[in-house]
Amino acid sequence: MKEQKSIRRISLKTKFASASMILALVLSLVIVLVSYFSYRDSMFKRYEENITSLVKTASSFAPVDKVNQYYETGQTDSDYELFIKELQVIQEQNHLEFLYAYVPIEQGFKVFGQGTKPGTAGHFVLGDFLGTDYYPQEDIDAANQYFIGSEKSKTIITNESEFGYLISAVHVLKDAEGNPTLIIGADMSMKDINSTLSNYIILVSFVAALILILFITIYLLFLNKSIIDPLQVIVDNATDFVNTNIDDNLNEIVALNIEVNTGDEIEMLAEAFNKMTSDIIRYIKELTSVTSERERIETELRIATLIQEGMLPRNFEYPDRHEFTLYASMRAAKDVGGDFYDFFFVDDDHFCITIGDVSGKGVPAALFMAMTKATVKDLVLRRLPVDEVMTEANINLCNNNEQGMFVTLLIAIINVKTGVFQWCDAGHDPAIIWKKDGTVEMLTGKKGFVCAGMETAKYKMNESQIEKGDIIYLYTDGIPEANNTKNEFYGLERLKTLVASKDEHDIKSLCADILADVDEFADTEPQFDDITMLGFKLEE
Repeated sequence: MKEQKSIRRISLKTKFASASMILALVLSLVIVLVSYFSYRDSMFKRYEENITSLVKTASSFAPVDKVNQYYETGQTDSDYELFIKELQVIQEQNHLEFLYAYVPIEQGFKVFGQGTKPGTAGHFVLGDFLGTDYYPQEDIDAANQYFIGSEKSKTIITNESEFGYLISAVHVLKDAEGNPTLIIGADMSMKDINSTLSNYIILVSFVAALILILFITIYLLFLNKSIIDPLQVIVDNATDFVNTNIDDNLNEIVALNIEVNTGDEIEMLAEAFNKMTSDIIRYIKELTSVTSERERIETELRIATLIQEGMLPRNFEYPDRHEFTLYASMRAAKDVGGDFYDFFFVDDDHFCITIGDVSGKGVPAALFMAMTKATVKDLVLRRLPVDEVMTEANINLCNNNEQGMFVTLLIAIINVKTGVFQWCDAGHDPAIIWKKDGTVEMLTGKKGFVCAGMETAKYKMNESQIEKGDIIYLYTDGIPEANNTKNEFYGLERLKTLVASKDEHDIKSLCADILADVDEFADTEPQFDDITMLGFKLEE
């Protein structure tokens, strides 16, 4: 036995360790992401609840019924001063960026009041107007739409404006008649949320990694002891067995005796290896004893194949004769098949074509085929009528036919001058006549029993005629009975349709196209029977 080539492989232990590390990374990432988004959402919710509550608290101090009065007169009173003071207290104590009250109009915002103390940046007073030089037009339009149609408080998170990362809340105040009067809004910075989230992610990542590393370490130790190490014992023993040169040590080689005590499928695998090696050694010894006999038989089969191929005529050219052309082919289902064809001149004007299909396959069929072919040719060359040829051939083949073999046979003797031919059919598939005009006809006439099937069988001669340009096509049942993976047969109708569809009236291309179509039909289904065909064309 040849030594196995050394191939670099990745050990099972490495694969498990790599897979575990990848799994740990994936799980850690999932845990971190889930924790991150969950914690972030909860923080956003707390911010939202807090700022909404502050806006509503500030709204409770607003003198709603006096808003229009303050705008018209430009004068304030104690209620307005109290409202401004409360805004300043709420903004300062809750670290708000801005706390404001305004009325949106189409061009911008009319300031009502702010929690920003006088003298600080962004401080505006009653009646100030903030237009597109301060706010984008889309923010003004959104505020106007909200002012007219909203019933609930609204929160917005922004991180793209010049004011930074903010969460904003707004609330519409209405007068006694339900008309929108004022918007109270607040902006709270969220710049600290990123650092909080980062610290949280670091903490969660560390804890998750620690837990997963601990779990994977214990898991790998368990795998090594219960799976990988026992499997390695099996692999080492199996490798030693495989690398043993059986050709040189057949009498010394012994079966494996792997001892693995895991009490599970791995122990069963070791026992199976022990039994398998014992069976292999026994099979090898038995095989060695029959190898020489098998080689002898294979040699005989190869010789029989060569003999069979040599018996079938391959020269289809008759340079001195222009009355006809012909072509034939045979593809056996096994090394040696039972189909055959033959063609030869009987005299200057008569040409014989014959085709047969012997029952069975292999060497017996080939030998019976050779005997049939020789018998038919000998009888035809005696100038016997074709029906007598078939009758005599049947009698000769029945003699000493202890295996009960038989052959379907069709013999035709054609007058190459007139196209008239006498033919006899012994249970063979009907020939096809492919007319010059492209039509297809089946050769019909009296049929007889198969040759070598019954010694007393009698056969009748038929006479037909083909015109110049017509083709006689003979074939064996390997074509119509070819089957595919759906257990469907190729069939005679498909064969006739293919012949009729041909544009080129040529025998060789016809045979090639039929063989290709049979292979395409069969797909992956192996060839079951020999495929043999012969075509004869009476030239113009």
